[in-house]
Amino acid sequence: MAQLSICMPSNRPLTKSLGAIESALTYAEKTGARLIVCDNSRDPEKRAFLENHSPNLLYHYSQSEDVSGNWQEAMSLADTPFLLPMGDDDEIHFSASETPVDLSSLPDDVIGVRPQTQIWTAENGVCQTECYTIDASSPGDRLQEFTRKVMGNNSIYYSIYRTNVFVPLLRFFTQAHPTNGAYCDWSLSLALISAGKMIHDPSLIYRYDLGVWATEQGIAAASSDLYQKAGLPADSEKFAALLRFLDVHVFTLRGSLALSPAERDEVLLMNGRLAMAEFLQSVRTNAADYDEVVVYLAEMIEQERDIQSIFHLALLMTDCIKPGLKDGYIRFFQAAALA
Repeated sequence: MAQLSICMPSNRPLTKSLGAIESALTYAEKTGARLIVCDNSRDPEKRAFLENHSPNLLYHYSQSEDVSGNWQEAMSLADTPFLLPMGDDDEIHFSASETPVDLSSLPDDVIGVRPQTQIWTAENGVCQTECYTIDASSPGDRLQEFTRKVMGNNSIYYSIYRTNVFVPLLRFFTQAHPTNGAYCDWSLSLALISAGKMIHDPSLIYRYDLGVWATEQGIAAASSDLYQKAGLPADSEKFAALLRFLDVHVFTLRGSLALSPAERDEVLLMNGRLAMAEFLQSVRTNAADYDEVVVYLAEMIEQERDIQSIFHLALLMTDCIKPGLKDGYIRFFQAAALA
């Protein structure tokens, strides 16, 4: 039985996604994995080429028009114990000189396996290689470890995960989150890391294409675009830490997350120490960039010690980002108990 499904939601036509697909299929054929291409490109040449192309490839013609729907369709097709989310502009390769991790023998406290991640640009090739693990035993310490080790990008998101951890989180996110924005990938990674350790497989090489994120100008434009596509103002980057605080808080309250009450409390407190502290620092330093209501609520949070009270004050701020966003977050919070 295959242990791994490589899940690739794909919107690019065949000419722009073929390199990614061929690299993943070669890896699958060498390792016994399965590649799932969930295609909503509407490219007839791509469909004709991929249907019945290989026994290691499952091609699915997606009915979803948006990114989140296509992701959810791809994940729903994974029936293996582990899955690897993959972009259709990235590549993966197998290093025969390295010993692969035996997924079937991983201890229960390991929820993921990160590859040897190569940060790549078309102009400069491989800029850096990332192999760090997340080894801390407690979930709060893992969040702190990730914050300390992260190297400016969220490449660890593209790792191997236990399907029964990854899919429920993504399903809850796509069905209940108030914006469903692609900017939430950092919050999703933190939620996954809170669920277990991440080890390293040197035999799996993941080439992560920075694309427009390769320059400061590109980062600014791409960030604004992510928030606008999520229905938020273009300058919402200044609220990134606040939104991350709210998202990770709600993700931690999910009923399906296998944490003890003490571990949940630990994650909630560490999330406050990391994300909310970052946001409060931003408001103190750049008060003129924020609404006076946000500044007032931030001052109230500075005096508060109860994490649930801090969460409720933070909720009030969201209507300063976009009117009505608070109600969306309240529904998101209420849905967590059933997720």
